Amino acid sequence: MISRILLPAIIILSSSFNCLHAGDRDSLYLTAPRSSQINRIIPGVAGLTAAAFLLDDASNSYFRNNQTSLLNTMSDLTDMGGEKKIVVPGLLLTYGASRLIFRDERLQSTSLKAIQSVIVTAVATEGLKYLGGRARPFNDEGPWSFNPLPGNIDRYKSLPSGHASLSFALFTPFAETYSRWIYLIPVSVAWGRVYQDKHWFSDVVVGGGIGLISGYLFTHHENIRIIPNGLIIYF
Repeated sequence: MISRILLPAIIILSSSFNCLHAGDRDSLYLTAPRSSQINRIIPGVAGLTAAAFLLDDASNSYFRNNQTSLLNTMSDLTDMGGEKKIVVPGLLLTYGASRLIFRDERLQSTSLKAIQSVIVTAVATEGLKYLGGRARPFNDEGPWSFNPLPGNIDRYKSLPSGHASLSFALFTPFAETYSRWIYLIPVSVAWGRVYQDKHWFSDVVVGGGIGLISGYLFTHHENIRIIPNGLIIYF
């Protein structure tokens, strides 16, 4: 059953957050101070990553043996939530519209945080892809096949998942600002990449973790920002 594969991962990820309870605007409202939350998120992502590597074979085998036309269509749709040619222009248009047309300072600020998060996440993701050179599942080389510095050979750029990292980096500021139900978008993107046999489970966990942490830091830590002169951190 798919629940036997994903339930442990969900439990581990949930443990990285503090107590959840219904809020006025969002039933996934977190009450812990923001500074303490990031101290829980990072170890939670690390723990989930370690568990994910152990689930790579099992999850890959499950999805390969449970393909349906409906799920194929769904995975094609969820892919759009992490496709840079779609979401990046959309993000830039959102920022421009919020600033020049709607004059919505909240949306403008959130979009700017998402832009910064995407930039940092993209650099980290691409760097790890080139350094690791992990074989994609469809290579049939197993989850422990690595070919460092693969150049432009895409089939050895599995870790981390660019779709998952981009999606979490982009949508985390919006989820944290408006509603945490928005997290369903990047989660569905991550699921689709594993279902399509393009990434191992650990690939999407690592990618999602990078995007989540980046987006969260830019959203809740005003002392971390990107300006024309580079990444500035004030203490």
